[in-house]
Amino acid sequence: MAVSSALTLVTIDNRMMSNLDQNTLDSNRRDKLVSIANSAAGVLPGVGTLISEVMTAIIPDLRLERMVAFLKQLDSEVANIHGRLDTFEQHLQTEEGLDLLEEGCVQASRAVSADRKERLGRLVAKALSTEELRYEEIRKLLNIYRELTDPEIIWLIYYSLNPVFGDGPHKEWAKLHPEILEPVSKTMGASQEQIVKAALQESYKQTLQRFGLAEQKGNRLSVTTLGRMLVQYIQAED
Repeated sequence: MAVSSALTLVTIDNRMMSNLDQNTLDSNRRDKLVSIANSAAGVLPGVGTLISEVMTAIIPDLRLERMVAFLKQLDSEVANIHGRLDTFEQHLQTEEGLDLLEEGCVQASRAVSADRKERLGRLVAKALSTEELRYEEIRKLLNIYRELTDPEIIWLIYYSLNPVFGDGPHKEWAKLHPEILEPVSKTMGASQEQIVKAALQESYKQTLQRFGLAEQKGNRLSVTTLGRMLVQYIQAED
């Protein structure tokens, strides 16, 4: 399937388009943005004009581009799940299926990185292509995914690879993301930059524990069942 297939999927159900219109492409929302932007331009002589331009033009356009990128990824992922297009269509005929797609579109409109949109498209595609739609399960995972930053997702995937001493997929993953996964020294005499980076690394790990995605085992973190579930949905198949 190509981009045309994605557009075909989006038009499967009028209710789905209605939801998209109401929640992501609503012209009334643009009118409100214009009103706020005009007010900002009037009361903020320094940055008001710039803010007005961003709010009325750049933000809506960026969000539309992000949604299109998400839908292309969704189309590609569904195409890779052979024989599941009928199942995908059936789920889109349900309120639950539409809600999951709508949540994916909303999150995509706010996603900045290409990796985030790609993982989001994979999550929604897999969820809507399974024989049984596990709505509550996927809604929970989508809610968690929305709250995680990209570095936290990278850490979660790292822990899911069961890091141990020696070579392995975890080591290859660490090589791909050294700026995030490389340990930072917190010893006395460390620079302020190192101290800040170490604090951020610690906060990423604490977030994974707070959401129940990782747990402390001995002197290291280990991925939980919930964490592994999320990784299985967002990671590409080997």
